[in-house]
Amino acid sequence: MDVRAWMEPDPPTVLATTPVEEAQKLAQDLGLALVLVVDEEGRLVGFLTRKALDAAPKPDLPAGKLAAQPTVVLQADDPVERALALLVDRYAVLPVLEGERLVGVITRGGALRALVRMTGLGEEGTRIRLRLGDHREIYRVLEVLSRNDLELVSVTRSGEGEVVLHVRGLSDKEGLMRELKEALG
Repeated sequence: MDVRAWMEPDPPTVLATTPVEEAQKLAQDLGLALVLVVDEEGRLVGFLTRKALDAAPKPDLPAGKLAAQPTVVLQADDPVERALALLVDRYAVLPVLEGERLVGVITRGGALRALVRMTGLGEEGTRIRLRLGDHREIYRVLEVLSRNDLELVSVTRSGEGEVVLHVRGLSDKEGLMRELKEALG
């Protein structure tokens, strides 16, 4: 999945030539923590935080003169996992570009919705936790799932070598666990 599927398209922006006081009004009216600044072609110039807007030396100063350059931007076709990694600790929102043109933003909320979808959270099914000794053992696990005509919703792993399989169509978990134990030796 790419960022495009989870971004908020066409975020509110101001032109680089827009007076800071207009950018400040936009931020207040829409409850924005920051305002994105673009040029006439829609290319990202930078952003203005509420703090920067409030501290502007002159209200008629062009927004582009005060805009800070973003340290990180995403491309619309970047994997959403990249956005998740960046948003988890450091950023609340990231601009999304196609080439140089701003096409959206991805927020923590959008990234979390992607994570929920990728892991199948909230979907019916059974979770099976396994500790695999060798990375190739997953293929034997998949063979067992296939023989039992189970639908694999997602595979996740923890840092401790545990793999969590989310499957649909399971009626006999104990039987499946015996079969998996046999297959894994």
